[in-house]
Amino acid sequence: MTRRLGFTFIEVLVVCVVLSILAGLAVLKYIDLKHRALSASATADLQAVRLAAYSAWYEQGVWPAEAGAGTVPGGMVQYLPNGFIFSKPEYTLDWDNFVPPGGGPSGGMQLGVVVSSTNARLMKTLQDNLGNKAPFFVVGGTLTFVIVGPDGRI
Repeated sequence: MTRRLGFTFIEVLVVCVVLSILAGLAVLKYIDLKHRALSASATADLQAVRLAAYSAWYEQGVWPAEAGAGTVPGGMVQYLPNGFIFSKPEYTLDWDNFVPPGGGPSGGMQLGVVVSSTNARLMKTLQDNLGNKAPFFVVGGTLTFVIVGPDGRI
């Protein structure tokens, strides 16, 4: 009777296949968790901007003025957390103020925050994360989080 001193090629190959399947599943799970974390971060940013807008309204009597994409509105800076930025590596925020001069309703919304990203999976995860918690609508690669609707209410 002879004694074996190692593994056969087939045994090593089976172990390699099993390990590669497990590694593939781990990578997919990591990507999913990363998108969930980015979505949670974007949702928290939307809520921070919403609260800052309401704070500005209550203290100043006017909504913060329109600002370009990735730019923090001047009237909102003091109400946002220190170092808060609208331009993140994964997504960009844009404050939209469509309140007509003298007040009154506008077309589709009056105030909102637009989240734009080239990452379609992130945007889908963000939609799923928001669910029915807040009013929003999606057009292309952007999600608009409505703060005040055309009727002046949330």
